[in-house]
Amino acid sequence: MANIALLNRCNLRCPYCFASSYTGKEREDIDIDTFMSLLEFCQSDGQVGIIGGEPLLHKNISAIMEILSYDRRFHTVTIFTNGIFLDHVAEFLSSPVFSLLINVNSKKDIGESNFNKLRENIRLCLGIMPRDKIGLGINVYEENQDFSDLVSIIKEFGFRRVRVSVVIPNDKSEGGIPYFLRMKNTLLDLYRQLKDLGVAPCYDCNAIPECVYTDKEKEYLASMPFANMYEREIFLGQRSVCSPVIDLYPDKTATRCFGMYGSGRVSIEGFETIDDLKNYFFKEIDCRLVNIPACNSCKDCYKYKTFGCFGGCLCYKDGGKYNEESSNK
Repeated sequence: MANIALLNRCNLRCPYCFASSYTGKEREDIDIDTFMSLLEFCQSDGQVGIIGGEPLLHKNISAIMEILSYDRRFHTVTIFTNGIFLDHVAEFLSSPVFSLLINVNSKKDIGESNFNKLRENIRLCLGIMPRDKIGLGINVYEENQDFSDLVSIIKEFGFRRVRVSVVIPNDKSEGGIPYFLRMKNTLLDLYRQLKDLGVAPCYDCNAIPECVYTDKEKEYLASMPFANMYEREIFLGQRSVCSPVIDLYPDKTATRCFGMYGSGRVSIEGFETIDDLKNYFFKEIDCRLVNIPACNSCKDCYKYKTFGCFGGCLCYKDGGKYNEESSNK
């Protein structure tokens, strides 16, 4: 699924956000003509994500939502949002084309008033949309992170799935494997809390390799209430999935994905379709980086040799000191 960034502004300044490197520097909001041309460009996917910054801040968001409501080329339009302005587009959310992925931030990071507005808007959306069209997401970004605000939302509204994302730090010099080893206890704490609630964690990108967990930890993970076998294999590190998603920007440039925002940004001019662009990024980025081991021990790993594990997001291998050293030994 391709994502169209409506703007690069956000009402929040979350401490973990990868967008902090460009939010406030690129102020251009997409105009309607450009938005329509990007929809044309990625129509073959049949689905599209709407991202930002915070996409619902766009000055013409009502016009954009109306366009998407009637565009039959897309069967799914996912709005990636912090949820604080969902009441501004409530009139459009009854359209079956729309799904939401609401990022649940803590009171500590966004303030109590914004958190309460988020809660109110989740309640509003549940009165308009089917529950399975509303997803919650949590970004795990610091050791010993407090997940109590997420838990309160889950308990209040009865959600049974949460998309878990291990945040990719702006400074990637530590390398993926050491970062995962440092973060795994916090992740396991989150998983225990989700299991106690009967909530299934869902896969996001940046999958953690199997070797990060001990046998005992893998045994515990296997007991989680996963939604399906695919999710179970991802969380156990038994399956590694990474392919170009494509983020499209108001200036008609694109990156492979959000993790690759700082490298490989290209103009979409000269590419006929989103599939052509995906193939380009696969050849220029994936085929180059997948052959770099995440750490020395990867070199003799069967899963690495057979492309069954990437050692986390490919962006860790794109210029980090740790990975340059490991790839040259």
